[in-house]
Amino acid sequence: MRKSELIQSIALLNPDLSEPVCRTLVGKLFNAIIDHLRDGGAVELRGFGRFFLSQHAQRTVRNPRTGGGYPERRIRGSTISSRQVNMCPD
Repeated sequence: MRKSELIQSIALLNPDLSEPVCRTLVGKLFNAIIDHLRDGGAVELRGFGRFFLSQHAQRTVRNPRTGGGYPERRIRGSTISSRQVNMCPD
C-alpha cells in the first residue's frame, strides 16, 4: 500500500473527513515518526510493529584497492508484530 492509497482508505472509512484533511493527518503522523527516529528514539505501534535506528561503529575491513573501511552510520530497522505475521495467509 502506498501513502496515497492509505490516505484514500482513511477518507473512505471516515466520510466526515475530507481527503485533504486525511493527507494532512497522515503527513503529520509520518513526520512525527521520522522526527522521533532522528532524535534516536524507537517507535512502537502495538499490534503492528516497531521501527528503530541502530548505531554501527566505524570498522576497518580489508579492501586491497582502497585500503579503507566503513564510516560510522545509522541503520534502519523494523520488526513486525507476531500478530500481523499470524494474520498473513501461507
